[in-house]
Amino acid sequence: MLSPTPLAPYAPKNVLLPPIGEHTLVRPHGTDGFSAQDGIDELCRSIRLLLHDLEQEGRTPMTVLDIAVRMGLSRGVVILVVAELLRRNLVRVSRQISTPSDPRTEVRDAWSDLSHCDPELRSAKVLVMGDPELSRTFIGSCSEVGPISHGEVIYVRNVGIPSSSPDAYSPPVTTRVSMGRIPLKGMSLHLLGGVDVDVNVFSTLWSTLVRDACAALVVTHADDLEGVTVALGFLAKHRVPALLVLHHGHETPDLEAVRTRLGLAEERTVLCDVRSRPATRAALGDVIDQRTLTVYDAHPIYPETGETA
Repeated sequence: MLSPTPLAPYAPKNVLLPPIGEHTLVRPHGTDGFSAQDGIDELCRSIRLLLHDLEQEGRTPMTVLDIAVRMGLSRGVVILVVAELLRRNLVRVSRQISTPSDPRTEVRDAWSDLSHCDPELRSAKVLVMGDPELSRTFIGSCSEVGPISHGEVIYVRNVGIPSSSPDAYSPPVTTRVSMGRIPLKGMSLHLLGGVDVDVNVFSTLWSTLVRDACAALVVTHADDLEGVTVALGFLAKHRVPALLVLHHGHETPDLEAVRTRLGLAEERTVLCDVRSRPATRAALGDVIDQRTLTVYDAHPIYPETGETA
């Protein structure tokens, strides 16, 4: 009598890919062998070899934005290539920390070869919005690792014009995005911002950057509050805990007057010298502490949107 053929162990056909953002850490995995058949395969090979060579040198894993700067590519293209490398089982990425973690997720990453996430890699990001110059200074002062800067080209769809029309999109707008990093025990915290964009393209860019953010800081001068309500309203809509940071150098602004004007609670505003590491770290700690609270209902109604959180 013939013995039954043993069944292969069960494996799902399609494992869902984890979220991939500009702060996602990427590490090589598996073998190098795959043939180049088209443009995306050539990019896969180039980025896979870059990650492999850096790991052999003992470097820390690169983020998506690091790869974009190094290779001269857009964020979108790098995210696309990393997703393809994940499908081919050639890289592992960090689990993004933006919501309370599920213990099953931690077990899955450590237990199964089917997980796309490396159990040793964790990353999170905090947005730094507001005045571009102050935001970049804040990121530079607060970061342990020197910030990187990446060029962004933004295309804005003109409302009411068919997509087939040559006038469907406004002329492209070029800006830069800065990102700093603070290595922490068991994870990497990234500060993303320093963006100089017109209010007309504000939501187009920030709607992509806000994904998976665990908190946000809005940094500005006390006499320049024009864009603050727009930023706070945007963050309230996306349910991101936010802290208003007022820069003070030689003169101390009237914090109470600003709170009254914007209708913000005391714990939602802070004075900070953005040139100081201790001061910026303290402000960052304040907004991270808010992440553990139910703070969304504290947002007032903002005139620009008429929305609450």
